[in-house]
Amino acid sequence: MPSSYLTDLPDLAAIGLPLSVVVMTLLHCLIGLVAAQIAQRKGADLGFWLIWGMVGGTLSLITALRLPPAASSDS
Repeated sequence: MPSSYLTDLPDLAAIGLPLSVVVMTLLHCLIGLVAAQIAQRKGADLGFWLIWGMVGGTLSLITALRLPPAASSDS
């Protein structure tokens, strides 16, 4: 019986999690990092947004995209 290449991969022995959980966690954190970068470019505090991005993931990305741009002081 043929098997999928994903079922042939062992669980990550060091932490005991299946590969799919690890991939989803990494994607969640990557989305959070993107949200933090977007928020920083709009003038928000990077430290706060790094933490919020790691916790919030997709929700933090949506929130960062809805932030108003920072007022420029070019005058």
